[in-house]
Amino acid sequence: MRTLLIDGDILVVSTGAVLEREIDWGDDEWTLTCDVKEVKSTVLDTIKRLERDLDADQSVITLSQGLTFRHHLYAGYKAGRGRKPVGTTEVKRWLIEDHGAKYKEGIEADDVMGILATNPRLIKGEKIIVSQDKDMLTIPGKVYRNGEIIEVSEAEALHNWLMQTLMGDVTDGYPGCPGMGPVKAKKLLDSLEEGEPFWPAIVGAYEKVGLTEEDALMQARLARILRNEDYDHAKKEPILWNPK
Repeated sequence: MRTLLIDGDILVVSTGAVLEREIDWGDDEWTLTCDVKEVKSTVLDTIKRLERDLDADQSVITLSQGLTFRHHLYAGYKAGRGRKPVGTTEVKRWLIEDHGAKYKEGIEADDVMGILATNPRLIKGEKIIVSQDKDMLTIPGKVYRNGEIIEVSEAEALHNWLMQTLMGDVTDGYPGCPGMGPVKAKKLLDSLEEGEPFWPAIVGAYEKVGLTEEDALMQARLARILRNEDYDHAKKEPILWNPK
Protein backbone atom coordinates (compact mmCIF):
# COMPACT_ATOMS: atom_id res chain seq x y z
CA MET A 1 0.00 0.00 0.00
CA ARG A 2 1.44 3.36 -1.06
CA THR A 3 -0.15 6.58 0.23
CA LEU A 4 0.62 10.09 -0.93
CA LEU A 5 0.55 12.84 1.69
CA ILE A 6 -0.18 15.87 -0.48
CA ASP A 7 0.44 19.46 0.59
CA GLY A 8 -3.01 20.87 -0.08
CA ASP A 9 -1.98 24.44 0.76
CA ILE A 10 0.50 24.57 -2.11
CA LEU A 11 -1.83 22.67 -4.45
CA VAL A 12 -4.83 24.95 -3.85
CA VAL A 13 -2.91 28.24 -3.93
CA SER A 14 -0.79 27.40 -6.98
CA THR A 15 -3.82 26.16 -8.93
CA GLY A 16 -5.92 29.18 -7.98
CA ALA A 17 -3.14 31.60 -8.88
CA VAL A 18 -2.78 30.13 -12.36
CA LEU A 19 -6.54 30.24 -13.02
CA GLU A 20 -7.20 33.69 -11.58
CA ARG A 21 -8.21 36.25 -14.20
CA GLU A 22 -8.22 40.05 -14.39
CA ILE A 23 -11.26 41.80 -15.84
CA ASP A 24 -11.02 45.33 -17.23
CA TRP A 25 -14.40 47.04 -16.88
CA GLY A 26 -13.16 50.25 -18.44
CA ASP A 27 -12.58 53.65 -16.90
CA ASP A 28 -9.64 52.19 -14.90
CA GLU A 29 -11.90 49.76 -13.04
CA TRP A 30 -10.48 46.26 -12.71
CA THR A 31 -11.53 43.19 -10.75
CA LEU A 32 -10.16 39.72 -10.16
CA THR A 33 -12.24 36.63 -10.82
CA CYS A 34 -11.79 32.89 -10.76
CA ASP A 35 -13.90 29.98 -11.94
CA VAL A 36 -13.82 27.96 -8.72
CA LYS A 37 -15.39 25.00 -10.50
CA GLU A 38 -12.37 24.96 -12.81
CA VAL A 39 -10.01 25.15 -9.84
CA LYS A 40 -11.72 22.19 -8.17
CA SER A 41 -11.58 20.13 -11.37
CA THR A 42 -7.90 20.96 -11.90
CA VAL A 43 -7.05 20.07 -8.29
CA LEU A 44 -8.70 16.65 -8.67
CA ASP A 45 -6.94 16.08 -11.99
CA THR A 46 -3.61 16.92 -10.38
CA ILE A 47 -4.22 14.47 -7.53
CA LYS A 48 -5.16 11.71 -9.98
CA ARG A 49 -2.07 12.42 -12.06
CA LEU A 50 0.18 12.25 -9.00
CA GLU A 51 -1.37 8.94 -7.96
CA ARG A 52 -0.87 7.56 -11.45
CA ASP A 53 2.69 8.84 -11.88
CA LEU A 54 3.76 7.61 -8.45
CA ASP A 55 1.81 4.35 -8.62
CA ALA A 56 -0.05 5.21 -5.40
CA ASP A 57 -3.10 3.45 -3.99
CA GLN A 58 -4.53 6.50 -2.24
CA SER A 59 -3.89 10.11 -1.25
CA VAL A 60 -4.40 12.20 1.86
CA ILE A 61 -4.68 15.94 1.32
CA THR A 62 -3.50 18.14 4.21
CA LEU A 63 -4.51 21.76 4.78
CA SER A 64 -3.89 24.70 7.11
CA GLN A 65 -6.82 26.56 8.66
CA GLY A 66 -6.49 29.73 10.72
CA LEU A 67 -3.72 30.74 13.11
CA THR A 68 -1.22 28.17 14.36
CA PHE A 69 0.97 27.76 17.42
CA ARG A 70 3.80 29.44 15.48
CA HIS A 71 1.75 32.63 15.10
CA HIS A 72 1.27 32.64 18.87
CA LEU A 73 4.97 32.00 19.51
CA TYR A 74 6.20 34.75 17.18
CA ALA A 75 4.14 37.73 16.04
CA GLY A 76 6.07 38.13 12.78
CA TYR A 77 5.43 34.56 11.60
CA LYS A 78 4.29 34.70 7.95
CA ALA A 79 3.36 38.35 8.47
CA GLY A 80 4.71 39.30 5.06
CA ARG A 81 2.66 36.80 3.07
CA GLY A 82 0.50 38.26 0.28
CA ARG A 83 -3.16 37.59 -0.37
CA LYS A 84 -4.47 34.16 -1.36
CA PRO A 85 -6.06 33.65 -4.80
CA VAL A 86 -9.79 34.25 -5.18
CA GLY A 87 -11.80 31.22 -4.02
CA THR A 88 -9.08 29.68 -1.82
CA THR A 89 -11.35 29.40 1.24
CA GLU A 90 -14.13 27.75 -0.77
CA VAL A 91 -11.79 25.21 -2.39
CA LYS A 92 -10.36 24.26 1.00
CA ARG A 93 -13.87 23.88 2.45
CA TRP A 94 -14.81 21.63 -0.46
CA LEU A 95 -11.70 19.48 -0.06
CA ILE A 96 -12.42 18.99 3.63
CA GLU A 97 -16.16 18.34 3.36
CA ASP A 98 -16.32 16.43 0.07
CA HIS A 99 -12.89 14.78 -0.20
CA GLY A 100 -11.80 14.13 3.38
CA ALA A 101 -8.83 16.51 3.43
CA LYS A 102 -7.14 16.55 6.84
CA TYR A 103 -6.41 19.54 9.04
CA LYS A 104 -5.89 20.10 12.75
CA GLU A 105 -6.56 23.34 14.58
CA GLY A 106 -3.44 25.14 15.69
CA ILE A 107 -1.00 23.41 13.34
CA GLU A 108 -0.19 23.64 9.63
CA ALA A 109 -0.59 21.32 6.66
CA ASP A 110 3.17 20.68 6.89
CA ASP A 111 2.78 19.48 10.47
CA VAL A 112 -0.13 17.18 9.58
CA MET A 113 2.04 15.60 6.86
CA GLY A 114 4.94 15.27 9.29
CA ILE A 115 2.77 13.59 11.93
CA LEU A 116 1.15 11.19 9.45
CA ALA A 117 4.50 10.34 7.87
CA THR A 118 6.10 9.43 11.20
CA ASN A 119 3.15 7.79 12.96
CA PRO A 120 3.39 4.00 12.53
CA ARG A 121 -0.33 3.33 13.07
CA LEU A 122 -2.48 6.03 11.46
CA ILE A 123 -1.62 5.06 7.88
CA LYS A 124 -0.26 1.63 7.08
CA GLY A 125 2.27 0.91 4.38
CA GLU A 126 4.56 3.22 2.43
CA LYS A 127 4.01 6.98 2.70
CA ILE A 128 5.37 9.67 0.40
CA ILE A 129 5.15 13.36 1.22
CA VAL A 130 4.31 15.38 -1.90
CA SER A 131 5.44 18.98 -1.45
CA GLN A 132 7.79 21.54 -2.99
CA ASP A 133 8.32 23.08 0.45
CA LYS A 134 11.93 22.59 1.56
CA ASP A 135 10.68 22.41 5.15
CA MET A 136 9.45 18.88 4.45
CA LEU A 137 13.07 17.80 4.03
CA THR A 138 13.27 18.06 7.84
CA ILE A 139 11.05 14.97 8.10
CA PRO A 140 12.71 11.55 7.73
CA GLY A 141 11.17 9.38 5.04
CA LYS A 142 10.23 9.80 1.38
CA VAL A 143 9.52 13.19 -0.18
CA TYR A 144 8.46 13.83 -3.78
CA ARG A 145 9.68 17.18 -5.12
CA ASN A 146 11.10 18.48 -8.37
CA GLY A 147 9.96 15.35 -10.17
CA GLU A 148 11.78 12.79 -8.04
CA ILE A 149 11.33 10.80 -4.86
CA ILE A 150 13.98 11.69 -2.27
CA GLU A 151 14.80 9.42 0.67
CA VAL A 152 15.55 11.63 3.68
CA SER A 153 17.49 9.88 6.44
CA GLU A 154 17.20 10.74 10.13
CA ALA A 155 20.62 12.41 9.98
CA GLU A 156 19.68 14.46 6.91
CA ALA A 157 16.38 15.49 8.46
CA LEU A 158 18.19 16.68 11.60
CA HIS A 159 20.77 18.56 9.53
CA ASN A 160 18.08 20.29 7.44
CA TRP A 161 16.14 21.35 10.54
CA LEU A 162 19.24 22.76 12.22
CA MET A 163 20.11 24.65 9.03
CA GLN A 164 16.67 26.27 9.17
CA THR A 165 17.14 27.02 12.87
CA LEU A 166 20.36 28.86 12.12
CA MET A 167 19.38 30.59 8.87
CA GLY A 168 15.73 31.33 9.56
CA ASP A 169 13.23 31.53 6.71
CA VAL A 170 12.47 34.79 4.89
CA THR A 171 9.32 33.32 3.34
CA ASP A 172 7.92 32.31 6.73
CA GLY A 173 9.11 35.51 8.37
CA TYR A 174 11.42 34.29 11.13
CA PRO A 175 15.02 35.57 11.17
CA GLY A 176 17.23 32.81 12.52
CA CYS A 177 20.67 33.79 13.77
CA PRO A 178 21.79 37.20 12.42
CA GLY A 179 24.58 36.92 9.84
CA MET A 180 24.16 33.15 9.51
CA GLY A 181 23.85 32.24 5.85
CA PRO A 182 23.92 28.75 4.29
CA VAL A 183 27.73 28.58 4.04
CA LYS A 184 28.36 29.54 7.67
CA ALA A 185 25.52 27.35 8.93
CA LYS A 186 26.78 24.31 7.04
CA LYS A 187 30.35 24.92 8.21
CA LEU A 188 29.18 25.04 11.82
CA LEU A 189 27.17 21.82 11.57
CA ASP A 190 29.92 20.02 9.63
CA SER A 191 32.39 20.89 12.39
CA LEU A 192 30.50 18.79 14.93
CA GLU A 193 32.00 15.41 15.71
CA GLU A 194 29.81 12.36 15.16
CA GLY A 195 27.63 11.91 18.23
CA GLU A 196 28.51 15.35 19.61
CA PRO A 197 25.48 17.19 21.08
CA PHE A 198 24.36 19.82 18.60
CA TRP A 199 22.47 22.16 20.92
CA PRO A 200 25.47 23.80 22.64
CA ALA A 201 26.85 24.73 19.20
CA ILE A 202 23.52 26.24 18.12
CA VAL A 203 23.25 28.24 21.34
CA GLY A 204 26.88 29.33 20.99
CA ALA A 205 26.19 30.76 17.54
CA TYR A 206 23.33 32.86 18.90
CA GLU A 207 25.32 34.00 21.93
CA LYS A 208 28.16 35.18 19.68
CA VAL A 209 25.82 37.81 18.20
CA GLY A 210 24.46 38.92 21.57
CA LEU A 211 21.37 36.72 21.72
CA THR A 212 20.35 34.06 24.22
CA GLU A 213 19.46 30.39 24.42
CA GLU A 214 15.79 31.47 24.58
CA ASP A 215 16.21 33.17 21.19
CA ALA A 216 17.76 30.03 19.75
CA LEU A 217 14.97 27.87 21.19
CA MET A 218 12.30 30.10 19.67
CA GLN A 219 13.85 29.76 16.21
CA ALA A 220 14.24 25.99 16.61
CA ARG A 221 10.56 25.66 17.49
CA LEU A 222 9.48 27.82 14.56
CA ALA A 223 11.64 25.78 12.17
CA ARG A 224 10.60 22.35 13.43
CA ILE A 225 7.91 20.62 11.39
CA LEU A 226 6.02 18.44 13.84
CA ARG A 227 6.59 14.70 13.92
CA ASN A 228 4.39 12.18 15.70
CA GLU A 229 6.47 12.60 18.87
CA ASP A 230 5.81 16.36 18.78
CA TYR A 231 2.02 16.09 18.97
CA ASP A 232 -0.25 15.20 21.88
CA HIS A 233 -3.10 13.31 20.21
CA ALA A 234 -5.18 13.24 23.40
CA LYS A 235 -4.98 16.97 24.04
CA LYS A 236 -4.85 17.78 20.30
CA GLU A 237 -1.99 20.21 20.68
CA PRO A 238 1.68 20.40 19.72
CA ILE A 239 4.44 19.44 22.11
CA LEU A 240 7.01 22.24 21.79
CA TRP A 241 10.52 20.96 21.18
CA ASN A 242 12.98 21.11 24.06
CA PRO A 243 16.68 20.17 24.09
CA LYS A 244 17.23 16.89 25.92
